[in-house]
Amino acid sequence: MPAWRRPNLDMKWIAPKLAVVSVGAALGLGACASIPTGPSVLVLPGAGKSFEQFQTDDALCRQWSAQQTGTSVQVRYDIAYAQCMYAKGNQIPVAR
Repeated sequence: MPAWRRPNLDMKWIAPKLAVVSVGAALGLGACASIPTGPSVLVLPGAGKSFEQFQTDDALCRQWSAQQTGTSVQVRYDIAYAQCMYAKGNQIPVAR
């Protein structure tokens, strides 16, 4: 059989490999855009605040942070959350 008529057996494997790579890339990139489930920053109650006041601040600031960042990354959510909690008189510890 002439070379130009021989089937190229390698071509059968390109489509499945491409599909696997495409699905892997989509899953990997999809994970980058996940919605934050909550803050990953430490916030302490402000001086003289009760635990109930702190819980109210926390709930309000979680909601506000989610509205500010939408489906953005965790870092932006954490910044918005920390700003809100600080504005409500809570303490944000910083490394020295």
